[in-house]
Amino acid sequence: MSYPAAMVLGQSLGLADARRPVRVLDVAAGSGIWGIALAQQSPLVCVTAQDWPEMIPITRRITQKFGVADRFSYVEGDVLEANFGNNYDIAALGHILHTEGEERSRKLLGKTVRALKSGGTIAIAEWLVNDDRTEPLPSLIFAVNMLVHSERGDTFSFNEIKRWLEETGFNKVRKLEAPGPSPLILATKP
Repeated sequence: MSYPAAMVLGQSLGLADARRPVRVLDVAAGSGIWGIALAQQSPLVCVTAQDWPEMIPITRRITQKFGVADRFSYVEGDVLEANFGNNYDIAALGHILHTEGEERSRKLLGKTVRALKSGGTIAIAEWLVNDDRTEPLPSLIFAVNMLVHSERGDTFSFNEIKRWLEETGFNKVRKLEAPGPSPLILATKP
């Protein structure tokens, strides 16, 4: 589901035309598909994939399958405890905020802004709801799924996430139309 959106993200950021190394942080990477799609667009893209220790072997296997494993490094642990490092050009949060809930999501966004270099971009994929939480139906159904299957998960509106991003220091918060359940949310570290 995320691969086409990640490809659009890379295209919108002009990765194919990169003339210098591009450092990507893939937070809660899972399969690694966000980092993989970005790495496929330029040999200058190097990715740090962060996830639980139990997930990293799967991420490694899939990066090998896609032929980009030599440009991946790994950070194990909880998103709020793992050492991300810093000086990244791009941070991808592909469908992670809904499992973290509001409090942990806000902390994660604060941690992510510190990991990016000035001018860096955060890209967030989520199941967005409208401000009144009355539509779209797939995102509302997903919110029920989060209620039933997680301790603190939920779905959020663009304006909620925009406010969190601005409160943590990001600016130029915008939407990027991409394949998937909702547009991507992009913001820039000043």
